[in-house]
This record gives sequence, structure tokens and C-alpha cells, in this order.
Amino acid sequence: MTIRNILTSLLVAIMVISFGCSTTKKASRNRDADRDSTAISNADMTELQQILVENRSKLSDVHTSQKQDMPKAFMKKDSSSEAINNDPYDGYRVQIISTRDIQLADSVANQYRAWADSTIKGYSAKAYTFFRQPFYKVQIGDFQQREQANTYSKLIKRKYPDAWVVHDRINPSNVPADTVSFSFKEPENNKAESE
Repeated sequence: MTIRNILTSLLVAIMVISFGCSTTKKASRNRDADRDSTAISNADMTELQQILVENRSKLSDVHTSQKQDMPKAFMKKDSSSEAINNDPYDGYRVQIISTRDIQLADSVANQYRAWADSTIKGYSAKAYTFFRQPFYKVQIGDFQQREQANTYSKLIKRKYPDAWVVHDRINPSNVPADTVSFSFKEPENNKAESE
């Protein structure tokens, strides 16, 4: 059995070698034919190159003399750097708590409403309680400008130090005017003393 395997593998090796030699002869014949065809095409290429060189200046003049009009749509000023907000529902709120306890979220919202009504003047911001899995979030106000939300959050941080501004969908009818200023109300007893 081992002699049979040796003879079979020897026969396969001889066939592979003979097949490999026959393809190299064909390839060398094809290379000689390719050399002859490239010699002919080089002669043709020189004539073509001469024609191109003679006419090149005429072709370049056409491009320089043509008027290149730019469409007016492309001439408009770039507005990508400007902060344009076309969506009236796109804005900011001040978030004061995020918890998994709905009762805590509701009580914080109620505490804020009572505190804000007696303390803050200039804007009566609504308190919203949302569930966004897995947390209940209490967010305050509706602001289209981040600067206004930051100003309002500075007031809220006296009572809720962990408050932060978040990007969210807002109710455009509750947005404060651009001229509104937020501040604390003066205590009642100070008013009586100043009069």
C-alpha cells in the first residue's frame, strides 16, 4: 500500500510539472507578441501627442475666455455658524431632580411650585413631572434660549443646588419674553420697613 501511494504521488507531481512548463511557453510567446503591438502603438502615440501639443493652446483659450457664472443660490451668505432655531418646540428646561420614586418627584414639584410663587418674580415657570425610563424627572420652565435657562437655573440653585439645564421639547406658549428679568421677590417685612 505504501508503494502504491508513492507511485501515485510521483505521477501527480510529474503531471503538475509538465502542465506548469507548458503554460510558461505560451506566456513567453504572448510577451513577444505584446512587444510588437506596443511598438506600433508608441508610433501612433507620438502622432497623437503632436496633434495635442499643436492644439493645446487653442483649447486652453476657450476655457479662459468663457464666462463662468455662479448660480445665485450658491452666492448666499453662509448661515451655518448662526444659531437659528426654526422649531418652536425645541428648547431648554431646568431639571431639579431625577428619581425612581414617583411620590418623591411629585412632592418636589409641589414644593418647587410653592417656593417659586413666594420667592421668584419676573417669570412664573411651570413644573413638569415626566417619566423617561427608568426615572421620574422634574423639570422647570420653557426656554428657547439657553442663556435664559442658565439665568433661571442660578436662581433655582439656591433652593435646589443640583439643578441643571437640559435640552428638551418645550411648550412655546409658556416661553418668557426676551426682555424678562428673573429675580427674587423682596420679603414682605422689608417692604413695610422701607415705607
